[in-house]
Amino acid sequence: MAKSAASSNWTALRNRTFRAIWFASLISGICASAHGTAVTWAMNQLSHSALFLSMISTFTSLPFFLFTLPAGAIADIMDRGRLVAIMHIYLAAAAGGLAVLGWFNLLNGYLILLFVFLISVGFALNAPAFCSLLTDIVSSEELPSATVLNGLQLDLSGMIGSALGGALIPLIGTNTIFAVNGAASLLVNLALLRWREPKEHAQSVMENFFQSFATAVRYVRYAPGMQVILVRQILFSLVVAA
Repeated sequence: MAKSAASSNWTALRNRTFRAIWFASLISGICASAHGTAVTWAMNQLSHSALFLSMISTFTSLPFFLFTLPAGAIADIMDRGRLVAIMHIYLAAAAGGLAVLGWFNLLNGYLILLFVFLISVGFALNAPAFCSLLTDIVSSEELPSATVLNGLQLDLSGMIGSALGGALIPLIGTNTIFAVNGAASLLVNLALLRWREPKEHAQSVMENFFQSFATAVRYVRYAPGMQVILVRQILFSLVVAA
C-alpha cells in the first residue's frame, strides 16, 4: 500500500507535457530563488539601510495582495497557456533589465525595489493561470500527483536556489545571476510549445473580467470552507511576514 501511494505521487511525470513543464519550472524556480538572494545582497551592498532591506519583503508580497484576485479573473477569460507564456517573457525582460542596469552601474536602492515589485507583479499574474493550466494538461487521475509535484517543485526551488545563489554570488556576481534568471524564465515557454489548449476550453463561452471577478467573490461568500482556508492563509502570512 505504501509503495503504491509513493508511486502515485509521481504518476503525473508520465505525462510528457507536464514532465517538460515541471522540470522547466524547477530550473526556473531555482534561478528565481537565487535571484532573490542576489537582490538582497545587491541591496546590502548599495544601501546599508535596514529599512530598504525590509522593504524588499514588502515589495515582494504587495503584488500578490493587489493582483491575485484580478489575475484569477484574467486567467478565466484568456488562453491560459498564452497568458503563462506572456508572463514568463515579461519576467525574463524584467530580470534582464535589472542585470543590464547592474552592469552599467546604474542600480540604486530605489531601482532595486522597483524591479522587485515589477517581477513580483509577474509572478502574481502568472500564478492563477499556471495552476489552472495544470488541470488542462493532466488527466483527472494525474491531477493529485501533479498538485503534489507542483508543491515539491516550489519547495525544492526555494531550498536549492537560495543556497546556490549564496554560493555563486562571490564567483559570478549578482548581475550574472539576474541575467541567468531572465533566461531561465523562458524555459517554461519552450516546454509549453508541445501543448495545445483543449478544444472544449477554447470554445467555451467566457465571462468578461468583471463577471468573472464577481463570480469569484460570490463563491467565497457562500463557501464557508473557502472562508476558513482564506482566514488561515491570512493569519499564516502575517506570522511569516513578521
